[in-house]
Amino acid sequence: MVAIGVDIVAIPRMRETLKRSGDIFINRVFTGKERLDSLQHQDAAVHYAEIFAAKEAVFKTFCTGWNGSMSFLDIEIQKGTFGEPLVSLHGEFLRLFSQKNARNIQVSLSWEEDTALAFAVMHAD
Repeated sequence: MVAIGVDIVAIPRMRETLKRSGDIFINRVFTGKERLDSLQHQDAAVHYAEIFAAKEAVFKTFCTGWNGSMSFLDIEIQKGTFGEPLVSLHGEFLRLFSQKNARNIQVSLSWEEDTALAFAVMHAD
């Protein structure tokens, strides 16, 4: 089985959300490692837009509705050795991943000017 997910985020909208909600939004959606990674970027709004799009795309690969036990903090997007995005799951997402007998989730990220895009593929038996 293969499941896919895609998401697109307007970078100006992310910039406005960060300005308006600041740490409340950041702490609710992004892990400590993701927040630290944002410090490495010239424009944190671009980083946050890409990571948010990736989290949404990964969520969509599960083909479930959102429930109260799910948290975006349980989907973590990190950079691999060559800068490739890597997905780490925790909590409810890890439980669902195991339940689906999934092998991995691959993510591709891109952005240009005002838009960040993420595409995710879950491979399962």
